[in-house]
Amino acid sequence: MKYLFLTILGAVFAWIVLSFILKDWDQEGLTILIIGIVIGYITRKQTEDKL
Repeated sequence: MKYLFLTILGAVFAWIVLSFILKDWDQEGLTILIIGIVIGYITRKQTEDKL
């Protein structure tokens, strides 16, 4: 769970830096990325439990 939090925190930090540089604060890409990270984490967790 710690790694999931750190991954999401890193994605948010990278989004903030890139948005500041590019002056484009669109949140759609960030939202899709976070949802993808969470779905990937849940899928991996379920796969490990079955093995």
